[in-house]
Amino acid sequence: MIELAFFALRTTWMVVSLVATGAWQPAGRLAAAPQPAPPQARPPATFIAHGVKDKGIFSAFDAKINYSIPALPRGETRLHVNKKARVLVLYDRAIPRKTYPIALGFAPVGHKVRQGDGKTPEGSYTICEKLEKNLAPQYGARSLRLSYPGLVDAKTGLASKLIDQPTFERLRDAHAKGVMPPQTTALGGSIRIHGGGAATDWTLGCIALRDPDVIELSDRVQVGTPVVVHADKTPDDTDGDGIPDLLDVLLGALKAAANGAKYDGRYFAVKYPGGDVPDGFGVCTDVIIRAVRNAGIDLQKEIVNHIRNNRRLYPWIVKPDTNIDHRRVRNMIVYFLATYLLLDKGYTTANRDTYLPGDVIFMDTLPKAGPDHVGVISEERDAAGDPLVINNWTDGYTTRKMALLPSIPVTHHFRLIRK
Repeated sequence: MIELAFFALRTTWMVVSLVATGAWQPAGRLAAAPQPAPPQARPPATFIAHGVKDKGIFSAFDAKINYSIPALPRGETRLHVNKKARVLVLYDRAIPRKTYPIALGFAPVGHKVRQGDGKTPEGSYTICEKLEKNLAPQYGARSLRLSYPGLVDAKTGLASKLIDQPTFERLRDAHAKGVMPPQTTALGGSIRIHGGGAATDWTLGCIALRDPDVIELSDRVQVGTPVVVHADKTPDDTDGDGIPDLLDVLLGALKAAANGAKYDGRYFAVKYPGGDVPDGFGVCTDVIIRAVRNAGIDLQKEIVNHIRNNRRLYPWIVKPDTNIDHRRVRNMIVYFLATYLLLDKGYTTANRDTYLPGDVIFMDTLPKAGPDHVGVISEERDAAGDPLVINNWTDGYTTRKMALLPSIPVTHHFRLIRK
């Protein structure tokens, strides 16, 4: 009896494998991952809302989403401020790791010109002083002074006769030596990234964060960390909300997990473009579609267009179907291989630190070799140090974080950076 039961289970697995990869497509059935799932990890004990205004999916969950980040090599970090979006981005080398809501000076539009104008400067600076204790109350929990006035500011001030030649030379010499520039010129000074709150624009020209945020940020930067303040741009931000796409995907996946769609592999008729199955339902591919849509990228349109323009790569598709083609693992992996940065083809303890929150992984869960399941790397790790995966596992499950690694083989590990 045991042998018969095992044969029946193995046969079921093989049938589901054919469905998941698209080799066999019975009505109303999509990609599934039927192996028993490891237990769901417990959520973190403390919580503060992410706070950055996100243009993406499931906005009802924005106030319930946030994540913490690990210690980073401070010599490799940098900061980018988007004034219009009121967002500060922390980067680890070229990779964005977290965004923070900010407040600006009481006259936030435009570049700072002179002392007392209430504007937050725009340009390239560095952190030239870090303070954690004995701060003035308005600075909150931490103070990171910027190297304002910069050399460009000094040249502009000299040209406009706001400062004289000796003052310009003192500013120029300070920057040449890499020390704090004079802070009491007519150009103003004491511009900082500090705590105290980010609800409204209230500072005299500084960049203010919530105290828990500025503590987390301060622990990951140092004197000399580069800071770019831009009027209205964030690099690699498709939907223009100030959040880089890689972090938008993570936030979208976290909101998808908060939404907790029930696994349902039925065929749904959806609009095109921008279509989605009902919020309460989905399969593993819908987690990716929703997460990437949070960055302003419509995978339905992208994959369907790729199929139409590259039919030789999809020989199993007789007639493209905008309702279902983008929701099949078999099709999604072809598009990802053609479009995004492939980092590796297998998860190990040696490379697990390269699996960053927001990365997309394809997995092999069935007896037939090849990718048949997909998920997003979470910010959370299990007790063994392996990242949890945001996914919709199979019948009876909902979209959630799960401890799938390393027990479930990874076939492809992508970062959503276009080739």
